[in-house]
Amino acid sequence: MKRSYLVLLLISTSLLGYTDSDMDGVEDPYDKCPQTLFSDLVDLDGCAIQSTQNTIHYDLILAEEYSKINYASLQNSDTWTTSFEADIYLKNWILQGLTSYYSSNSTDTTANGWNDTLINVFYRVTPTEKLTLYPGIGVVIPTYKSGYGNEAVDYSVLLNLQYAIDSTKYLFGGYSYTWVNDTNVIQATYQNTQMFQAGLGYQLTPKSTISLSYNQYDTIYQDLEPVRSVRAGYMQNISTHWSIGGDYGYGLSDSASDHSFIIGLKYHY
Repeated sequence: MKRSYLVLLLISTSLLGYTDSDMDGVEDPYDKCPQTLFSDLVDLDGCAIQSTQNTIHYDLILAEEYSKINYASLQNSDTWTTSFEADIYLKNWILQGLTSYYSSNSTDTTANGWNDTLINVFYRVTPTEKLTLYPGIGVVIPTYKSGYGNEAVDYSVLLNLQYAIDSTKYLFGGYSYTWVNDTNVIQATYQNTQMFQAGLGYQLTPKSTISLSYNQYDTIYQDLEPVRSVRAGYMQNISTHWSIGGDYGYGLSDSASDHSFIIGLKYHY
């Protein structure tokens, strides 16, 4: 199920991300030193007080999604997807792993199982004080089994970015291109895919953020229109380490679910 990693990317970038770009525990609008290394210990203003080069930070994100389409079969079906993401930060490097398990039910069929698993590596680049880029590469591991020849390992190049407009508003975006190595069968002809996301975030309070984004990605099947949607998200910091978020999506294409919902819990250390 090659669509799974796209949904997970949306979870990590739209639902629970882009509020602390240097991952030092201080929200961006209140971070007086917005580009400290991941390995630095910081004060309440986000400025380095001690560098510990071997320090590793990490995020753990657990999310639940509801959609009215099973994107594996492209059939209308009530589909629940439980997703897990782990991010490890060392200096400017980010290692990201994403996987999920789905359950789909309609009047005719019932299906469940693991989606594909995604592993990404990003490197943080800060060309200006306001702009942060995250170029990366990814591998899509076929933990989803369909029997239709779409069980090869795929490879991706990715680019995420964030631009601070002012102390409370920021732009974010993402792009990926995936080389799909699946073997064509009678039932399906496969294609390479692209994913695009662009959005605006706004810091409501020191502990809460809202976001609005446009999302578009190709299916792996030729001759099918891209999946297009707009999404609105909300994130609330519960404590220093814990955050909770919600996300609503409205489909803009026939290939997208008319409505979808995501709720997630994030732990950062």
